Amino acid sequence: MKPPSIHKNINAMKNDIQTPNTSAPLQVPSDEALLSLMMSGLKQADPSFQPTNYWAAYEPRFMGELKAHGLTDMRRQKNLVFRSFGAVDFVHPVAELMLRNHRLFKQWPFNTQPITKLAERIDKYLSRYIKTVDALDFETYVRLGYAYANEYARGSNARPLSEFSMSVAGNPEGVVEIEGRLYSRQMIQYYLQYAYISRFVNFNDLPVIAELGSGMGRQTEIFFKLHPESAYLLFDIPPQLYVAEQYLQTVFPGKVVSYRETQHWTDLKSIKPGHIHILGNFKMPLLATSPVSLFWNSASFHEMEPSVVQNYLQYVDATCEWAYLAENLKGGKRAKAPGDLGILQVTTLDHYKSGLPSLDLIDQTPVERINGKPLQDHHMLFQRRV
Repeated sequence: MKPPSIHKNINAMKNDIQTPNTSAPLQVPSDEALLSLMMSGLKQADPSFQPTNYWAAYEPRFMGELKAHGLTDMRRQKNLVFRSFGAVDFVHPVAELMLRNHRLFKQWPFNTQPITKLAERIDKYLSRYIKTVDALDFETYVRLGYAYANEYARGSNARPLSEFSMSVAGNPEGVVEIEGRLYSRQMIQYYLQYAYISRFVNFNDLPVIAELGSGMGRQTEIFFKLHPESAYLLFDIPPQLYVAEQYLQTVFPGKVVSYRETQHWTDLKSIKPGHIHILGNFKMPLLATSPVSLFWNSASFHEMEPSVVQNYLQYVDATCEWAYLAENLKGGKRAKAPGDLGILQVTTLDHYKSGLPSLDLIDQTPVERINGKPLQDHHMLFQRRV
């Protein structure tokens, strides 16, 4: 897709944008009893639902960080595990203005090893204070992304981005105010995925939406604010699921059905329209007990081995009308050996297709950044065969 023309809109927005006052940040509260309950439930689940090699390597570190830091300022903890599942809104460090990339540095005629180390230290220092992406200042980058996303969604069934404003629960770092509403680079990226699928479906016609690998609940925040009538089912492993429940309870008080309730469910008869339901990943077989309008998985299946993915997809294939996947078809980080961080085997397009034999792949295209450049991940949209 050719990036839409957006520069003409930028000057008109410049005076509307400022960095919001975060002097009294809204925090996400911790609930150690809930975390303990979730971890206990996972350990008692069938082996087929235990964390894969990728996340099993993260779990001890994540639990230690939660014990030490709780959820305070979770959306600006760049050096903690929160970043690994999309829970951090950060200002990207300097990208194009690095000393190591300078032509004069590359032409240095002497032994450059000591100078390279010095340049790396200087670049690291500068990245703390010079906040640019592709040689643009950060706010301009978000501004461009906002305009791009609005053009990208034009003509689809998506609600305009201008109708959405993100929560600042968790004290995110990279927040920009546009026409009285709040956005981050990361949140606009998630909106683009919603806008993509809205070319094919209308969320107003999707009464039940299920997501596996919900992270902190960022995608659900977009869905629920733009389409609050639907019922949302969020499946994940803890501690990620714990973070999602605490965050969404903060953003949507009274609208979240807790894991404390859903842990006892044996079917989906108790789901409530206009609510978000928090379920352990081992409750995925419940999808086969009731019609589901849309299944959603973004950047999660490619962190799993094929047998694990296909185990989950059998429940999606049973009843889901639509299935949206956004995955890196070359796979995520590779582990050197079992127990190391990474995947042991790549899940390919053929694995996804064979895992959904009752659905047809009707569209596949690269996921785009908010600047229009393609990512390695691919949108894949499946529809139940008539």
